[in-house]
Formats: sequence, C-alpha cells, structure tokens
Amino acid sequence: MNDATGHRPYLWPRLFRPAGGFTLLEVLVAMAVLAVSLLALHQAFSSTIYVNTATNGMWKAILYSNNELARLERGNAPDVSVQQGEFPADHEMAGYTWRREVTDEEPFPGVVIRRVEYELSWVMGESTQSYRSGIYLAP
Repeated sequence: MNDATGHRPYLWPRLFRPAGGFTLLEVLVAMAVLAVSLLALHQAFSSTIYVNTATNGMWKAILYSNNELARLERGNAPDVSVQQGEFPADHEMAGYTWRREVTDEEPFPGVVIRRVEYELSWVMGESTQSYRSGIYLAP
C-alpha cells in the first residue's frame, strides 16, 4: 500500500511500538535501572546487617565485662594472676573467650593498687573482635 506520494509508509512505529506498549529499548533501560537500584539496596541492607551484628556483639561484651568488674569491685580484690577461658555452650556468652589479668601497680612510692583488666574476644566473620576494660582496686 502506497501513500499519496507513491511511497510505502514508514513501518518503524508500527513494527516496534505497538499501540499502548513500550519498545524493547525502553524495557531494557527500565530493567537496567531496576537492577542497579536493587543492587544498591542489597548492599545497603547487607551493610546494615553487618553493622548491627557487630554492634550487638560489642554491646554484649561491654555489658558482661562491666558486670564482671562491678562484681569484683563489690567483693574482695582477687589475687595477682592471669586467667583465661571459654564460655560453655549453654552460657549466655557462648562463643566468647575471656581473659582476666590481675596485677599490682605502684603509682607512687609506698602506694600499691591492684589493677584488674578483663578482655572478651569473639569471632565475627573472618575477623576476631575484642573488648577490654579494667578497674583499680585496693588490695
């Protein structure tokens, strides 16, 4: 079928753009934008989960360590020693290891104080995290 000039009509719009539809190029661009958006969203979500896990592990270590040091502060000062161990599987701190070092220090001549340092360590992913705190007690 020819138009008024005797030429065949231009078929591009009819072949590649159906009435009310999208071209293949528009669909591909939309899918590319969607893929990039979903990738960014996935990375943000996984980063948030990693930070949340790391923060929870640190808060758990801080609370337990401070409670242990407060318990030692209320009781008698422990003897000078170095102790370490791992929490059993049924303990609230399972997966953590602990180390307690008790030393005597003499900040001024004739003044002796006992220093208790408590450290908790745990594995997160491929790295080992740790939290250390301490307190000074009268011997």
